[in-house]
Parts: sequence; C-alpha cells; structure tokens
Amino acid sequence: MAVLLETGYNDTQSGGREDLSDLISNVDARSTVFTSLAKKGKKPGNAVMGWQMDKHDEPDATAYVDGKDVSMTQAQGASNAADSPAFGNPAASRKLQQNYIQLFRRTFRISNLANEIQIVAGVKSELANGIAKKLVSLKRDMEFVFLSDQDPDADTGSVGYKTKAMGSFLRRADLDLASDYGDPAGTDVTDNANNHEGGRNGSDFRVHQSFCMPKGSAYEGTVANLVEADVQNVLKSIYDTTGNIRDYDAVVGTSLKRAFTNFTQASPAATANDLHSPITNFTQKITSSDEAASPVKVFNQNASEKSFINAIDLFEGDFGRLRLHPSTFINEQTSATENAIRAFKGYVIPFDQVEIRYGKLPEIKELTDNGGGPARLIQAIAALIVNNPQNFGYFDCTA
Repeated sequence: MAVLLETGYNDTQSGGREDLSDLISNVDARSTVFTSLAKKGKKPGNAVMGWQMDKHDEPDATAYVDGKDVSMTQAQGASNAADSPAFGNPAASRKLQQNYIQLFRRTFRISNLANEIQIVAGVKSELANGIAKKLVSLKRDMEFVFLSDQDPDADTGSVGYKTKAMGSFLRRADLDLASDYGDPAGTDVTDNANNHEGGRNGSDFRVHQSFCMPKGSAYEGTVANLVEADVQNVLKSIYDTTGNIRDYDAVVGTSLKRAFTNFTQASPAATANDLHSPITNFTQKITSSDEAASPVKVFNQNASEKSFINAIDLFEGDFGRLRLHPSTFINEQTSATENAIRAFKGYVIPFDQVEIRYGKLPEIKELTDNGGGPARLIQAIAALIVNNPQNFGYFDCTA
C-alpha cells in the first residue's frame, strides 16, 4: 500500500507551499459516463445473482371462427382454427441469466507529519484529499471493468469473483461455441453446475442463444471504413429484433467518435442530393476548385460568433437516434493479466436495460493506525445486469 510521507514533498514536484495560490486543478477528463447513466438495481443477496430474460410471442395470423367456445381439452401447443388457439405457456420464452458480483478496492495511508504538519497549496487536509481521489479512482475502476469484455468467473481463493462485462454480454448469436459464449444449438446453458469452466472460452453464465445479439447489430470492420449506412444497419437490426424506435446512448472510443464526425466529409463527386444525411442542420459546404481531387466538407457555422462546428454528438437515423459519449475506458483483455484500451470500439446502449446492482455502495473504512499514520480502505461490491442483449448494438471495429 502506497504511503504519503512528509519527506515526499518538495517545492517543484509535490506542490509544497512556496509562492503558489491555494488552488490545485486535479483535472480528470475521463468521465465515467457508463456508471453515471446506468440505473442502480436492487441489492443482490448472494455472490451469484439471477434475473429473467423474456420476450413477446411471435404474431399469430390465425382467423378464429366466431361463436366457437375455447376448447379446454385442447392439447398444449396444438392449435385449431375452428376452435381456439393453443394454451400457451407465458413463461416458455423466459430464460434465466446470471452473473457474479465483484469486489472493488482502493487503499492509502498518510503519514502523521504529512497529515498534521505539512501545508500544501490548495490542500486543507491530505486525508480528505486522499479519500476524494480514491473514491474517483474506485469509480474509474468500475467503469473500466463494466466497459471491458471480461468474462465472469468464480472466486478461486487467489483471484476474486469477476462480473460479466458488456463485451461478454454482447457476444453475437452466430459465433461458434468453441470460441465464444454463443450457443448455436439453442440449448439452455445457464446451469452453473454443468457449465462452470472459467477462462476466456469458458461457459460461465452464457447468454441463451434466443437472447444473443444478432449478427446485424454489430458492425465489424475497420474504423476508417465506417460509413453512415453501417450505423443505419446496426439500428435497423435492433429494430428488426425489438420493434422499437427509440433514443440510444452510444459509449464510444475516441477514434470511433472521430469516425462519426468524418461523416460530414462526402465523396469528391458528391452532389447536393448526395449530401442528404441523418445528421441535420448542415448549413454550408466548402469545396475546392478541383472537386475531383478534394472532398466536400459540410459543417455548422455560427456567423455571429465567427466560428464553425465540425463535431457530431447526435446521429439520427431511420430507426433511432444515437447520443454519442466519448470514453477512454472501453477495453479488451489481451492476456490473463492485461487489458488494452480500444479507442475504435463502442456500445449502443438503452440504459433502461442496464443495471448496476450494489452489494455494497462505495464506503470508506478506517483501518488500524499502529503509529504510521491514518489509513483508509475505500471499497464497493457491484455486478452488471443486462436485461436483454438483443436491445443493444456493438461497433466491434478494428484500427
């Protein structure tokens, strides 16, 4: 555990008071948009929690005969147009989904001299400052985990419980079982007793095939080749599956965010009709005298402020709107112990379908001080809940 000592200060490196103002700007531009927008679910009662994924029945076009009573003796699943529809099981499409909780922790210690004597510009209390910083760090840790492709795993005694993360929930339905969680056979694979294998290709809490995200809801290609039609196709796939036109939040890496902004750059041969875009209110275009060599650029201009805006924060398509939130936390596991930031990936999220269930809300615990100075533990227990992955989309881009 790192310890802040009085001897760790000097005027140029640690902010020790010299001719400085009492202000330190501790800027953290990496906003934790996912944990901020996700709703808080009920407290889990166990390290393993379960919830039901469900969907509506398919439409029935049968024309039933007027005046016929419902046949109470009709066999389950049998339908007779002359009598009545089959007695269906309203829970037939329901499938159990499960996930583990995960324990998140941060600790620190402040030496007695650092806490009681040393005066630092802008810091009234090193202890209070340490608590504030570690609370932010804890929330960033949770954001990093939830926006990863981490697979769930049980506590081994040396490694704690791991919660199933967004990338793991959004495995496509067409992927092969040997390499991913998808289950082409369509069998129910949520039974932990039979499916606890662990590891990248393990089967802990796989999403049932009937609730896996369709192939069309994921764009797979280079971020440089992403065009408006690809985004429209992702939204169309979600609509084809759910029947809902709605607003979504898209948590996207920084390179993917730039790819959306580049939609304002049309091809060199573009005409006025070609510039029709789901991104509205483009009021001006710039062209070169040699259109064959230079692309057309469209952008918003504010004449009164003598400025122009070339940034896309809202994409409005035929089947929904995407509010874009850049993030530096989207990541993938590259080895058993390492993760890499993926600036070119992103998730299309209906946040009413996402919950963070806290077994323990972030708390500050005072640890024993045996003379070295005050120490604190900041911890939380949480798990990610995705109600139905078919409501989501995924930009699984490559660089």
